[in-house]
Amino acid sequence: MDKVQLVGGTESDRQKVLEKHAIYIAANGKMDWETLRDQLWSDASEGTFFNLNGHTYKGREHWIELWKYYKKNLQTGDWTPFDMGGVINEDLAVVWCHRNTHIKWVGGENRADGKMHDDKEFHSRSTMVFRKEKDDWRVIHVHFSEFNEGPRPGGI
Repeated sequence: MDKVQLVGGTESDRQKVLEKHAIYIAANGKMDWETLRDQLWSDASEGTFFNLNGHTYKGREHWIELWKYYKKNLQTGDWTPFDMGGVINEDLAVVWCHRNTHIKWVGGENRADGKMHDDKEFHSRSTMVFRKEKDDWRVIHVHFSEFNEGPRPGGI
């Protein structure tokens, strides 16, 4: 991975947030909801998560149900982050990146979303908001979206 551009925070906090991000990347490839629950997502009721499927998930348990569903129906490769950056202060950190993976629908039922690609390389964008809770960094918000590789409006 190329150099990560994190601004602010202590060296210790930057390292901890990057470690948490790496744990998320590994868990995401396996839809490892136990790691998500135990090490990553905040259990705060205000936690709000925007998924690639276009839906909003309120609270950690709501997102875990999504991963349990995808674990049975969706196969991905490793998620490789690049163009990673972010900002950190005493108790809040925002980390963004682009990500590549291979994605394949393996479920027997039809997909509810029309956006997920069938058996192809997949590129997305990620913004994760971490909050310090009891001396640990936990994710309180995420926003994932598909990466558009087509022409930009107005050629900008």
